[in-house]
Amino acid sequence: MAPTPAAFGPGAGTWYLDPLHSSLIFVAHYLRFGRVQGTFGQAHGRIHVADDPTLSSVEVEIETASLNTGVNARDAHLRSADFLDVENHPSLYFTSTGVEPDRRRNSFRLHGDLELHGVVRPVTLSTEWVGEAPDYGDPEGTYGHFFSATTRLSLSDFEVGDGGPLPWGGRMVGDNVDIVLEVRIQDQDPDDFLRQIGHIS
Repeated sequence: MAPTPAAFGPGAGTWYLDPLHSSLIFVAHYLRFGRVQGTFGQAHGRIHVADDPTLSSVEVEIETASLNTGVNARDAHLRSADFLDVENHPSLYFTSTGVEPDRRRNSFRLHGDLELHGVVRPVTLSTEWVGEAPDYGDPEGTYGHFFSATTRLSLSDFEVGDGGPLPWGGRMVGDNVDIVLEVRIQDQDPDDFLRQIGHIS
């Protein structure tokens, strides 16, 4: 994720999403009055930081079957054709289209196209660079930067089902879903290490 032209954030080059130290969180209305929080555990991302940070780009793929709300039966239903239909749409994709400086310190707006459930829509992430640090397990070889980002999606924009009406009014899942991303990116491709520990095959 690229910083604004101010002197913060990663330097020019290729950076990689670190899924082990990132949280890809969604929060949705559930059963009309409740709220449920979940995460996606499997993601791959590559960030190209340009000399002019506003020309940087981001590409992220998230495996929809890695959804986890902490309840197996609910997760199976959300993965089904009633909602995400992971059998036919195994991944969602974000591809950036622009970086816009924000008035807030260390912040920017990351514009892009989100492909979800086979539908592509523009989205904007309000993003903040949080800090930087060497890797805990490999401090001499790997360096990382931390970002926070938020946005709100409308499920109907992506033709994702809502589970139908409830006897007491409303729908099983509300249309608006809040996205909260706590992301670490690093200067080394993590895939070899992720295979070693069995996180990916």
